[in-house]
Amino acid sequence: MHQRGKEPRPTGFLTAPGMTGLVFPRLFRTKPGAWLVSLLLLPGVWAAELPPDAAVDRGVPTMTLTPQVVVHSGRLEWEPFSRDLSAWPTLSHADRRSTEKPRRVSLTGPLEGDATRGRELAMRRDKGFCMLCHQLPGEQWSGNFGISLLGYRLNHHADADLYQQVFDPRVNNPHTAMPPYGTNRILSDQEIRDIVAYLQSLE
Repeated sequence: MHQRGKEPRPTGFLTAPGMTGLVFPRLFRTKPGAWLVSLLLLPGVWAAELPPDAAVDRGVPTMTLTPQVVVHSGRLEWEPFSRDLSAWPTLSHADRRSTEKPRRVSLTGPLEGDATRGRELAMRRDKGFCMLCHQLPGEQWSGNFGISLLGYRLNHHADADLYQQVFDPRVNNPHTAMPPYGTNRILSDQEIRDIVAYLQSLE
């Protein structure tokens, strides 16, 4: 449980697809945009208790906390979030609640994605919100936890490989902090195609 006035600790945090904002981990001090992103796991009935490092406070109505940047201080202040996300699993190593298994998929047919729509999806908090962890063109407060996506097209990755990475990156890296957007139905097939088209347009 988070206690006001005390230094935030790593690493458990809560979030869900379709929400208007993200609830971030109780991290060590870091600059804005460097926060990890959650797995965005599907809700359910969990037998295990919340991990002790989850960003929750049982003293607030929604239990869930969200960080606010204290400008020019290098600090975060934790405030009650508008929704109760305590039923969702976190990335905490102490969280024993189950998750959906990694899913391997294949891109069928031509990509037929729209890069403009893909950028919009990448910026939306309730969809990709890629800028939270990745550097993207034109974004001053992009994150730096994930790889930079600047000039990503120059990596010459196949569309099918990018589609799999966005759909469920755990297939390639079981320890990733990147959300399984397709497996957990955060993004549709067409939305993933649009994001792939956007990434392939970044020169």
